[in-house]
Amino acid sequence: MPFMPHLTKNMFKKCFLGLCWLSIFLQATAQTPIGPLGQWREHYNNKSVQHLAKGNVLYGATTNQVFSIDAKNNIQFLGKSNGLHEIEIAAIAWDPIQSQLMVAYKNSNIDIVKGDEIISIADIYLSKVYANKKINSIQILGPWALVSTHFGIVVVDLIKHEIKDTWFANNTRQAIITYQTISTADSLYALTEEGLFSTALKNNYITSNQWKKINGYTDAKKLSSFNKTVYAIGNKNIYQLPITSPIYQTSIDIINNAFAYKEGLYIIQSNGANGSLLNLNTNNTTTNILDKTFLAMPVDMAIDQNTIWIADSLNGLIVKNTETKNISLGGPSEKIRGTGFVNSDYLLAPFGEKVGGFSSYSDAGWKNYTKLNGVNLPILTAASIDPLDASWWFTAGASLLHYNISSNSIETISPNALAGNYTQIQFSKEGIFWGLQDGQGIVQKQDNKWTSIPLPINYLKNGLKKMVVNSQGQAWIPGPANQGLYVYQSNKYFSTTIWKQLNTSKSSGNLPSNTVLSVALDNTGSIWVGTDNGIGILNCGDISKDICDAYLPTIKNTNGFLGLLLQRESVNCIAVDGANRKWVGTQNGVWLLSADGSSIIEHFTKNNSPLPNDTILQILIEPKYGEVFFNTANEMVSYRGFATEGTAKQSEIKIFPNPVPPTYNGPIAFRGLVENALVKITDISGSLVFETRALGGQAIWNGKSSSGNKVATGIYLVFVRDDMGNEKSVGKIVITKGE
Repeated sequence: MPFMPHLTKNMFKKCFLGLCWLSIFLQATAQTPIGPLGQWREHYNNKSVQHLAKGNVLYGATTNQVFSIDAKNNIQFLGKSNGLHEIEIAAIAWDPIQSQLMVAYKNSNIDIVKGDEIISIADIYLSKVYANKKINSIQILGPWALVSTHFGIVVVDLIKHEIKDTWFANNTRQAIITYQTISTADSLYALTEEGLFSTALKNNYITSNQWKKINGYTDAKKLSSFNKTVYAIGNKNIYQLPITSPIYQTSIDIINNAFAYKEGLYIIQSNGANGSLLNLNTNNTTTNILDKTFLAMPVDMAIDQNTIWIADSLNGLIVKNTETKNISLGGPSEKIRGTGFVNSDYLLAPFGEKVGGFSSYSDAGWKNYTKLNGVNLPILTAASIDPLDASWWFTAGASLLHYNISSNSIETISPNALAGNYTQIQFSKEGIFWGLQDGQGIVQKQDNKWTSIPLPINYLKNGLKKMVVNSQGQAWIPGPANQGLYVYQSNKYFSTTIWKQLNTSKSSGNLPSNTVLSVALDNTGSIWVGTDNGIGILNCGDISKDICDAYLPTIKNTNGFLGLLLQRESVNCIAVDGANRKWVGTQNGVWLLSADGSSIIEHFTKNNSPLPNDTILQILIEPKYGEVFFNTANEMVSYRGFATEGTAKQSEIKIFPNPVPPTYNGPIAFRGLVENALVKITDISGSLVFETRALGGQAIWNGKSSSGNKVATGIYLVFVRDDMGNEKSVGKIVITKGE
């Protein structure tokens, strides 16, 4: 039974700050350290460009975002955070008649970006007729889009934005995997699992659903055409129909694609990570245009007069005109896989997978490092920053890398080397270095002295990945599977140096599970323990003398029943924001908990947010602006939270936005407050309009009075009172009048 169209069109108009701003990338997704409250931003690896389409500007796609580049190389991004409905892009195509961009996803959903609208066509995604609905490619044919899928060719009406028809190139109503279509003035060609087929076209539509099989091109995987000439492209051969002998062959390289143009045929091919671009001239001779200097794995190409654009899955976007250069698309150059670190100046994120180096994020945006001071960087797994001199530290196997920014010097350190590889490093506020070596123990640096603290012999097992150290010199380390939580206590703060293992038993930890996955230190000194069965909270003194049992927080569900907090959830990571609230990463998305864990404030998943994946591996919180970074099983995204770190003393506060635009309905932020400050807003006569408490160092006002009514146009005064009762005027807010 064929795929039957039924309209499930969803129109999305992206508005921000009360103003519609999409209009096919009208605004760029700027890589700055601060965005509006509640805004999501993607921090994707943009080094892998997969698709290109030439329209009024150049359009391209990485795995998870669409981008545009104008004549001045201004780059703008569109992703799930600002309008797209999905990630994992399968194909894009530009419709020149309707001036719209079609974006298809691997899950078979489709978005059409037109003006200030994003129109979702979910018919294929929702259909249950065919098991495999994978989208392979898109061809724009007049007012139609021909979507090649794993069951046939779906015809999309580009004017009505709905499914028109489904074609089957095997002359049956049975599913046939179709990889690509290509057309000439009077014919349509379809490359399928059963070979190459053609049928007659009239007015951009097939005259009858009768297809003719074309023999002789069994190795073809791509098609290209120019005017009346059609080319079939295989891994090693290129054919010009109807000739069955190759017009081009390669014995070593793999042909990735070919594109017919007026100057002949452009061929992109690769050998391992060495790519090349050739031009096959009309006399069947080749000219080498670009090689491995710029290309590694070229996969797509677009041509605009004298400009050639190449999408490279390893090297990103390359442009060739009067000169050849790589176009930086920003973002980390690799997927973040190592354990990162963030403070108010930098986010450091090791690649931690196949490529040596790391990415940093600051006021200047993303910067990627494979070298420091001319030294090639190895694969790094963790990072931290010394609070005393702001130097950068990284783990590299059993060694440490220390980079001094001010002197631009780098050194490799192997202090009192234990046998294991470093898996976690951190500094206390006093500048004491703590390093965890898997299966071996702790390495500490204090007062310029390195000390090794080996594990007791009965705890000597692999699987030590995370560590948190409190101000009393206790190190809390999740053990390998089913081994609970290890605690190391030094005698600098306590009477006895001791290692202790906590588990689920009463008087021995009372943990919710012996499989401990994460641990975090909150702003009051409590230790939050994440397990595969929820959360336990520890408040322990001298573990050599006192019982150290966890408190298991409870929470009401929708039925009012009291249950254990996040019971049966695997808590992969926990981070604490400036208001002492807990951001919890699980296999089922992100949970924002109140400071004491008694209530759930938010639950973000890939279905209700721009999270690319529900498996959360790490959460990092920038303290100054409250931006929360989520490293997922896919890639990294961030969310501008409502809590920041409180200042030591009250000084000048920043109010945003100010003045407040007449169409703005979002939150107004007061940043730079002392912790838990009381904020009062009055009118110009001194009458109280609204008051609230800061979340850490930031307070939020919704622009309404205490009675819930939107305030009138005018000037409002802001007063702040700290916990000592000191109150002073700190600023004014201007609510502007609309037209």
